[in-house]
Amino acid sequence: MNYFKKFVYDLKPEYSLLIEDDGKVCYAYLYINNKIVGDIWLYNTMKSPVKAEWHSPDNLPFLNPIEFIKENIETFDDETNIKIKWVLDNKVVALIYVSNRLIARLSEGDFPGSSSLVIKDGPLAIVM
Repeated sequence: MNYFKKFVYDLKPEYSLLIEDDGKVCYAYLYINNKIVGDIWLYNTMKSPVKAEWHSPDNLPFLNPIEFIKENIETFDDETNIKIKWVLDNKVVALIYVSNRLIARLSEGDFPGSSSLVIKDGPLAIVM
């Protein structure tokens, strides 16, 4: 199942957040004027690998390996209760909530952003 949804910051419409599950993995991307300025891994759709696959760009987008994952949440669909809270804190911050639970934080320059779903920092997400 694939999922794709865009959220726009009403007060600053040049900012948007795109959540994309391509059937392999789900990421959120922060945009300013249609340019990606931050990203964060949200969950693996496919089985989580034991070994990291980020050694080769052919594997993009990368699955997060088991050793980094605290919790792999259910895949998103049109029924998933996703809310984005936009915060101005010296820069714009997008807080990603699923069913009122904060799962990720993303701001400009975050490559990667922070997540409550990982147990250690890695190239796809850092611990929130």
